[in-house]
Amino acid sequence: MLKIKKDNIYKRIKFHKEFFDSNSKQILNSLKAPKVLKNVMLYSILNGGKRIRPFILSEVAKLYGVKKNVYKYPSYAIEMAHGFSLIYDDLPCMDNDVLRRGKPTVHIAFNEANALLGGASLLILAYKILSSNNFKANKNLKNKIIENFSDAIGSEGMLAGQFLDLEAESPLFKLTLQKFKIIQQKKTSLLIAFSSLTGAMLGGASQKEQKIFLEYGLIIGKIFQITDDILDVEGNEKVMGKKINKDKKLNKATLIRLKGITYAKKEVERLVSLAKNELKKIRKDTKILEEFADFLSTRIQ
Repeated sequence: MLKIKKDNIYKRIKFHKEFFDSNSKQILNSLKAPKVLKNVMLYSILNGGKRIRPFILSEVAKLYGVKKNVYKYPSYAIEMAHGFSLIYDDLPCMDNDVLRRGKPTVHIAFNEANALLGGASLLILAYKILSSNNFKANKNLKNKIIENFSDAIGSEGMLAGQFLDLEAESPLFKLTLQKFKIIQQKKTSLLIAFSSLTGAMLGGASQKEQKIFLEYGLIIGKIFQITDDILDVEGNEKVMGKKINKDKKLNKATLIRLKGITYAKKEVERLVSLAKNELKKIRKDTKILEEFADFLSTRIQ
């Protein structure tokens, strides 16, 4: 039975990924940017990835009958911003990673200056996509989505999470469970929660339903991050396409550092149940989103 579920979710993820990759390539190739800068952006965005954020947004939006030619635009923007974050996260002044998805990281492949410029270009492109006239949504709704997007990735969101994550590497930093939760939410969960919330907003979901999908996204973000930390300890480097055992070396703020790997695994199980319970409050067929929680908790890369 589990195999059937996995096959189903893999097919849906693959469908979304192929659609996203094909259209993103067209968007990036159409830019009138210097060749190297464009190549940095293409390399970053098309260098693998499961597209979980666009997947969540799309699946939630489809529950409310939102058409692909509407939900695809915020999906592109989210992944452009995510690509920006990965470029910066890998920089020598940050995590100093040399591998990402089995290939040299952007600053290794193109140098640091080009990595910085390419990452910034992706982030700006994300805003251009959200504000484009091609994104057919009510003006007030678009403004609210852009505001939420800024909150999720700015100095109160993802960038704050990256700052706090680096700060927590210091041996003088006293990591607590509360501090860990704040770092995790800002660095990982908020952008994923933005994805699920935006899908609901585009579909005209009630305020109650929007809150449920926001909470679902926050929980999914926690599952993703803790599983990622577990894979850093137990994962296969070739399968994952990046170095493992780096969190301990860098003294990263992880649940494993605080409570141990057994506790972390049990927490993932608890969070999966919590995510499914949230979805049960929605009177729609949320089976795919439920299966997605299982998928994230059992992924191997």
